[in-house]
Amino acid sequence: MGRRKRSRSSDEGDDLEAFERSWLDQRKKSVKQHQVDEHHVKEKESATPVDAKLQKEAGRDGASINNKVTNSTPAPSSTSEQEKIEKQRLKKQRQKERRREKKAQSLASKESATKQKLQLEQVASKQKQLQLEKQQSKAKNASQSYRTLSKCVQVLALSTGKGPSVQHRKKIRVSYTLRAKSHTGKIIDASKNFPFRLGKGEVISGWDIGLEGMKVGGVRRLIVPSGAGYGNKDVGAGRGADLYFEVELLYVAP
Repeated sequence: MGRRKRSRSSDEGDDLEAFERSWLDQRKKSVKQHQVDEHHVKEKESATPVDAKLQKEAGRDGASINNKVTNSTPAPSSTSEQEKIEKQRLKKQRQKERRREKKAQSLASKESATKQKLQLEQVASKQKQLQLEKQQSKAKNASQSYRTLSKCVQVLALSTGKGPSVQHRKKIRVSYTLRAKSHTGKIIDASKNFPFRLGKGEVISGWDIGLEGMKVGGVRRLIVPSGAGYGNKDVGAGRGADLYFEVELLYVAP
C-alpha cells in the first residue's frame, strides 16, 4: 500500500530509452576513437617525409664516413703484405750488416796476422843480426887475441896484408912505433922506413920471432919481454920492462 503500480507499457519504454542511451554512448566512443586514430595517422603522414629525408641524409653521411674510413684505412690484406715486405727488407739489411761485420773482422784478423808475422820476422832478423854480431865479435876477439910465441913474445895481427910474405934472411923494410907500458902509452922510438935482414941478428930477437910469416901491407903488434929485447938495458920504459911495438911491413926483397 502506498506504492503505485507501474504499468507494463511504461516499463518497456524505459528499457528502450536505456538501450538507446547505451548505443549512443558506444557510437560517440567509436566516433571519438576514429577521430583520434585519424589524427595519429595524419601526424605520421606529416612526419614521414621529414623522417625519410633525415634517414636519407643519415645514410649519405654514413656512406661518406664509411668511404672515408675505407679510403684512409688500408685493407687488412694489403697491410699484412706491407708488413711482410718490411720484414723481408729488414732481414736483408741485417744480413748485409752481418756480412760487412764478418768481412771487417776477417780483414782485421788478416791485418793482425800480417803485423804479427812482420813482428816475428823483425824479431828473427834482429836475433840473426845479434848472432852474426856475436860471431863477428868472437872472430874479432879471436883475431885480436895475442898469440904467444917463443921467448914469451906475444903477437897480434891487426891486418894480414896481401903482398908477398917475409922470407928468412931476406931484406925487408918496416915502419914501427915503440911505446912504454902499453900500445897507447908514451912513444919511445919510431921510424917510417927501417931496413934490415930478418933472422940474421940485426935486430932484437923479438922482431925475428914476431915478424916471421908477415905479408907486405900487414900490421902486427908485438909485446916483447926483456929476455927477447934489450935485457936490463933501459931504452926509455925502465930496466927490464916489456916493449910494445906496432910494426907495418912495407917491402920484401925478391
